[in-house]
This record gives sequence, C-alpha cells and structure tokens, in this order.
Amino acid sequence: MRLLPRLQRIDQRVYDRVTRVGTPFLDGYTPKFVQSTDNMAPWVLVSATLAVTGGPRLRRTALRAIVAAGLANAGATAVKYLARRSRPDSSAVPTARVPYRTYASSSFPSGHTAAAVGYAGGVLSDAPLPLSVLVSAMAGAVGFSRVHSGVHYPGDVLGGVAVGAASALLARTLLPPRPELVFGASTAPAGEADVDPEGSGVTVVVNPRGGDTGVPTLTTADTTTRVARQLPRARIVPLSADDDVAAVMDGAARDCEVLAVAGGDGTVNAGATAALTHDRPLLVLPDGTLNNFARTLGLTSVEIALRAYQGARLARVDVGEVDGRVFLNTSSFGSYPRMVEERDRWADRIGKWPAFALALWRDLREVQPTPALVDGRPVKVWWAFVGNCRYRTHARVPGLRESLDDGRLDVRVLRARSPFPRLRALADVLFARTVSGAGYTERLTESLTLSIPDEPRLLAVDGEVVEGSPEVVFRKRPGALRVFVPLVNG
Repeated sequence: MRLLPRLQRIDQRVYDRVTRVGTPFLDGYTPKFVQSTDNMAPWVLVSATLAVTGGPRLRRTALRAIVAAGLANAGATAVKYLARRSRPDSSAVPTARVPYRTYASSSFPSGHTAAAVGYAGGVLSDAPLPLSVLVSAMAGAVGFSRVHSGVHYPGDVLGGVAVGAASALLARTLLPPRPELVFGASTAPAGEADVDPEGSGVTVVVNPRGGDTGVPTLTTADTTTRVARQLPRARIVPLSADDDVAAVMDGAARDCEVLAVAGGDGTVNAGATAALTHDRPLLVLPDGTLNNFARTLGLTSVEIALRAYQGARLARVDVGEVDGRVFLNTSSFGSYPRMVEERDRWADRIGKWPAFALALWRDLREVQPTPALVDGRPVKVWWAFVGNCRYRTHARVPGLRESLDDGRLDVRVLRARSPFPRLRALADVLFARTVSGAGYTERLTESLTLSIPDEPRLLAVDGEVVEGSPEVVFRKRPGALRVFVPLVNG
C-alpha cells in the first residue's frame, strides 16, 4: 500500500506545477470553456452537425462517437462512486480561472475527460484527418483545462483517458467503420472506358416510376435535367407506363456504347440484363427509393454517378442468376419479400431491429411453411434468401456488402420445426448467432437448387415478383457485368 501515497504525492506535485502555469490572457475564458463541456454539450453538438451535413459515413461516425462518449460518461460515474476521491485544493489557483460552479462528485476519474477521449476515439476510427485533428485537440484541451482550472488532479485526467479509450474501443466493436458506405464495395478493376465528356454514344433510359409510389416524381424530372445538362449529346429515353421495360432496355443497349439507367433496383436489373446481352458497360443513376445496387457501388447520388462516368473507371462485378433471370442484389422465395416490406413500413417509427422482429412475428402468424427440396433435401421452408455476394449482417435482414466480386451466393434458409414451429422460427432468426438451432442456416456457396412441387412458385428477383419453375437453380456469373464506379472504387 506504500505505492498509493507515493502516487498521490507525485500527483500533487504535478498538479501544483500545472496550476502555476500563467495564462492571464486566457484565464477569463477558462471557466466558460470548462463549464461548456458539462453534460457532453460540445459532443452532442458536433454529432448533430455531422449527422445533418456529413453524409452516410460521417453519420455513422457521429453515432459511434456519441455512443462512446455516453459509455465513457457512464463508466466514469460508476468508478467515481467507488473511488470517492476528494477534489484538489484550488485556493492557489487564480480566481479568474476557477469555474463558477462547484463540482461535488468524486475527483477520480475525470468524467469530462473520459467523455472527450471517448468521443475523439469514436471519431478517429474513420473520420477525415482534419476532423480527427480538431476533435483530438478539443479533447486534449478538455483534459488540460480540468487540471489547470483546479478541478482535477492529473491522475484523475489519466483515469478519464483510460475510461474514454476503453469506451471508444467498445463503441468501435458495436459500430465498426463501414468504408463501403462511402467508397462502395470492392470490385475487380476492368480498366478505363473511352468516354465522350459530352455523352456521345451514351443512351440513358429513365424510369419516372422508379420509386415506391409508381407515379412520376419531381426527383426524376430533376435527374433528366441534370443528365441533359452534363451529357448534352447523350440520348435520353423516358419509359412510359405501357412500355415493355425489357424490350426498351434491349433496344437501347443494342444501339449504344454505354447504357445508363435511372431508376430503382428493378429498372437497374433490366438494364443489367440488356448490358450483359450486348456486352455494354452499365452506368447506374440512383433514382429509385432504395437504390441498393447503386449504393453498394458507392454511387449514392446521381451527381456522383455522373462524375464516375467522367472518371471513366470501369469494374467487373458478379451477378446472380435464377431460372434464367439475372439478379444483382437478392432473390428470395416464400414470405421473405412481404416480411421486408412490413419491416420497412415500421422502421421509421420504432427502429429497424424492432421493426424486423415485429414483421417476422406477424409474417409467421399469417403464413404456412412451404414444402420444398433444397439441394435435394426435403424441408418445410418459411422463406429462403439468396444474395449476390456475401452480406454483412447475420440472422436479421441482410445489410450492405463489402465485396461484389467474391464469387459466392449468400444463402439463408428458415425451416419450420416442430413442436411450436412459429416460436422456434422466431427464436432461430433473432438469436441465430448466439443460440444454436438447426432451423435457420446461413452458408456461402456457388449454386443452389430449389424444387417447389406446389403452386404458386413465386420468386422475388431484385424486388420484382415472378413465377418460378418447379425446379430452379441459383448460380453465380463471376465478374460478368462491367459497371462505372467512383475513382476510389474498382
């Protein structure tokens, strides 16, 4: 126990030296700065700003950072309750520098420092360098000011640094960096296209009904205007309600050098099929509701997609195929499409995870499992999901992909088991990663054979429902499709 008194003496000496550092021109501002960091106020403000203005990656960074700060604050409070250390004697500190309020909690550790370091650690995971430097400097200023103003010993600040660093690591585990949100999934480089900056040789097929509503939108009109302005020599083909989308895409691909498609995932699927048939590079202009394939490529807006065309960078990506139809994202059987639709209806109100659980339970109450053969094995299936390349999340509705060239299908099957098939199915999906159960399975494969003896044999292919054959084979076409990608991708 001799070590503790020795450390306290060292702590006191360092505290005395720091508080003697004269900064008369700053002393009047120190109390304001010290108290402005109460209740994590600056970190809440920074996170709110990033969430509003920072785009997908920085929104995730902001969430991770504020979670880290909150964890650090809670952790420091718990340690304070155990430590019960008295505050330092601040009588020698200049009055102008002393905070206006008195802090009555335990001195060890510094909760303000813990929150600041936790926040900075959350930001450092994937934020741009200027933002990382700024937030780190703020965290350093918080730590120094806690000692310089006489509120904490240096050892308290070091304790806060330790709590904050641990909280940042935990937050990073809970919300790991997602570079694909900005840069897109990895793809196989395919060289550069010989493009005309004004769009000569480009045919742009625009679906004004690419969203959920099925009616033309102002967004689509804006897309057409922007394409016409930036690619004045491109041919623009608007789809009408009576058009055969596949036939229009096929004709457009036959007569162009670059096929561009503006619409949702179903429209992009039709464009990809035509591009594969005629060996044309595909430019995806995200103009639908979800735009899953475009987002996976890193094309999060029409403006970014048009810049990708000007950059001329091509990449090869895998496509899936089922029953002679191409899919870029997913194909599924059973009640899966309806369950996803139900989840999306509730997600904005209660969050995606609770919405998924609610949608799954409602779905299981209303449907019956379907007899099928999966790779020759007889099973009763609630639903089967097949993804083009591996999806990140497990058990829940899959999220984004890190790669579009892994040569694999992501197969997830929910089987019916007795007794209590609905309750067991719910548990199989929600707890598949922590509770062993044979009802829900995930695997990566290159092909899958599904036999459906009874009608209806409905398949969802990139969101479009089609009638399937009695036996369908899911397979991969590795690197089959050439697409334009941002310069940081490919």
